Formats: sequence, C-alpha cells, structure tokens
Amino acid sequence: MTTQSTYRVKHRLPHRVRIDFGERLSPEQLRSVIWLLEHHDPGAVVRPAASGHGLVICSTSPDQPLIDPLPRLDQVLCEPVAHLIELPPQGLQKLIRQSRQGTLKLLITLAIAGWALPILPGTPFFLLAWWMGWRPEPKTNTTGSNPVDQDRPISNQGESIRAERHVS
Repeated sequence: MTTQSTYRVKHRLPHRVRIDFGERLSPEQLRSVIWLLEHHDPGAVVRPAASGHGLVICSTSPDQPLIDPLPRLDQVLCEPVAHLIELPPQGLQKLIRQSRQGTLKLLITLAIAGWALPILPGTPFFLLAWWMGWRPEPKTNTTGSNPVDQDRPISNQGESIRAERHVS
C-alpha cells in the first residue's frame, strides 16, 4: 500500500524544515514516516506538528545544517507504511497506566457495592454470622442487686413503677 500524500513546505531554515500535508496522517503513517526519515538521517529529529497534519524536521544541532529531506520525504511517502512494534511503556507512562487500571477496578467495585448494599437488608449477613457460630454473650444475673434494675416484662413495668411510687 502506498500513500499518495501531497505536501507543502511552510517554512525552511538551514537547520529546520516545517512541512504541512493538508490532511491528517494516520498514526501508522505518521510513525512510519518519522521512523524512516530518522533512519535515513540519524542527525535529524522528526516530530509531528499541527495535530498530525504536518512534520517538523530539524538537525540535532542548530550549528549543523540539515541535509535536504524533501527527496527522502518523496521516497518515504511512496513506500508502504512500515508496521512497527510499539515499545512497552516506561517510567511515567507505566505508572499512569497502572494507576488508571487500579482506579478503574476501585470504581467498578464501589459501583457494584453502591448498587447492591442499599438493596440487600442486613438479615442475610446476620443469618450468615449466626450460622458461622456467632452467638451473643449470655446475660449474667447478679445476686443481691436491686430488683428495680432487673429485667421485667414490659406489661409489668408500668405497674411496678406505680407500686414503688405509691409505697414511697
């Protein structure tokens, strides 16, 4: 597959050339052009410009003039797109990808928990705890304690309080 892109030189300096393609190059085309131009001239640095619509080709040193890249650019644009492997992420890119994946896992977990917890009552959890062996601690009866402090049925509490008020 060959690319038939036309281009125009926006400006030219002895150590720098800016080229505009008019249409946006695909990421594969852009990578291929950059790699092939840098491969043909190791003293040149090629970078995308104008959001993928152009290139800036400059020499590594401003004192060193750039060898005319236009004949090589014509040759590169007529060659098929080079399918290059993408290098694995390093440093900050790797950290950003890992933090993004961790954040996504956390947000998915919170979304599922936020959906499930208001729907589920607490009863299944208490039944599960009971089945696993949890039992409330037994109440201890202390001898010689005040009979008023002892547990009484609700129906008798009102009568006993009235009786205590009446006695005193």
